[in-house]
Amino acid sequence: MAKPINTDECLEAFCGHVTHGELNAEDKQLLNDNRVEVKYNKGENICKQGSFANHLIYIKEGLTKSYLEEDDNVQTLCVNPANNILGIQSVTTESVFHYSVAALEDVYACLFDMKAVKVIAKRNAGFAYELLIHSNQNQVLTFDRLFSLTMKQLHGRMADIILCLHKRVYQSDTFTVNLSRKDLAELTAMSNESATRILKDFKDDKIIDLDGKTISILDKDKLIQVSKFG
Repeated sequence: MAKPINTDECLEAFCGHVTHGELNAEDKQLLNDNRVEVKYNKGENICKQGSFANHLIYIKEGLTKSYLEEDDNVQTLCVNPANNILGIQSVTTESVFHYSVAALEDVYACLFDMKAVKVIAKRNAGFAYELLIHSNQNQVLTFDRLFSLTMKQLHGRMADIILCLHKRVYQSDTFTVNLSRKDLAELTAMSNESATRILKDFKDDKIIDLDGKTISILDKDKLIQVSKFG
């Protein structure tokens, strides 16, 4: 289960990597007085779609996945690297989470009381602007995902996901994916069988190499071409 911890590292990381110095001493103290650090174990839910968003959640370490749920249907939206913020939309819209997030590995997070975040955002334009930047970056990613899922064929969708993992998450040509074939299938809106078949096609065409859950990009130009025209 999620375990509360208490250090200064999470607040310092949030202030340094996310707000880029936009918080003054008074704002930092308010956040510090209204926060808790939590470790989530692999597989645990970090936030649940439709539940009250009482906290802004900063992911300091670990990968997560965001997904939408309706009845028994699940659509995975994206894999999120560290230094990600969850619940920004709830600062200015309904006070609920608009998606669910689960830990793909052990995750260390800092939870800031939403009331304190709103107080600071109203009086600190620089802080509000930084939150807007992060929100807009996530929105652009959602637009790209929507286009991929609705306008591209299966091979193009899989190429998009591999490139996304390469650029946004692992920042390496070779990476070990903390995703099951089912997760990859949900990310690309295809069946498990189709996801497995297309990965094999990419391997046979020497676009990538597969070793268990480790993916090595062998021909990035060709992968980009498949992403563009697939």
